[in-house]
Amino acid sequence: MPDLIVECRKLSKKFRWYERHDMLKSTIANSWKSDKEVWEWYVLNQINLEIRRGERVGIIGRNGCGKTTLLKLLTGIYTPTSGTVRIFSKRKLALIELGVGFYPELTGRENIKLNWVFNGLARSELKDRFDEIIDFAGVEKFLDTPLKYYSSGMTARLGFSIVAHARPELLIVDEILAVGDMEFQERCYNKIEQLCKGGVTLIIVSHNPADMERFCDRAVWIEEGDFRYDGEVSEALRLYKEMVLG
Repeated sequence: MPDLIVECRKLSKKFRWYERHDMLKSTIANSWKSDKEVWEWYVLNQINLEIRRGERVGIIGRNGCGKTTLLKLLTGIYTPTSGTVRIFSKRKLALIELGVGFYPELTGRENIKLNWVFNGLARSELKDRFDEIIDFAGVEKFLDTPLKYYSSGMTARLGFSIVAHARPELLIVDEILAVGDMEFQERCYNKIEQLCKGGVTLIIVSHNPADMERFCDRAVWIEEGDFRYDGEVSEALRLYKEMVLG
């Protein structure tokens, strides 16, 4: 379909955990073993997902259920064990882990320029929006200070501001917005609402039901690597709460 922006078909991701020995003596004693124990498990198992342009989709589920793994598959951080992921957009931007794409020895100014280029965006666009990014992030006084001296909140503000002013078609957000004070969080939320009104497709992971109700018109509940529900936000939250509270 022409309005499709995300398509996952029979998508699976398997991780492997090897037997480890924390003590040197144990490591040496077991080094001769050829049949070291290995655990394998599917974090996501044969899921299908379609998201259309302009949709606002929330991902809910318990810790370890596969929410962030799904986001990392969508952004290309992880590769699938099997199945396919297709993104029909050249302006896909993500906020998944604080500080990813930043270099602590470089200044705020240098990190903005580098991060912009790494996201595949034109330098001419940055020239037009640089002042807006700085103003929103509130780091003007520290612009030429190495990022290693920034607080986690300052780094979060800078990261969000870069993404928000890049005018993405698809915005993928993990719970990174939990970092920062209440005033900054509300500014971010208002900015996300503004982007959505402008037609941005949003995929967001949050443990806060209020976030789901505020931003999303659809919710996907993941449990043990499978989709348990995909549909109305209120119904997804009801079913999830019912399962968690018993």
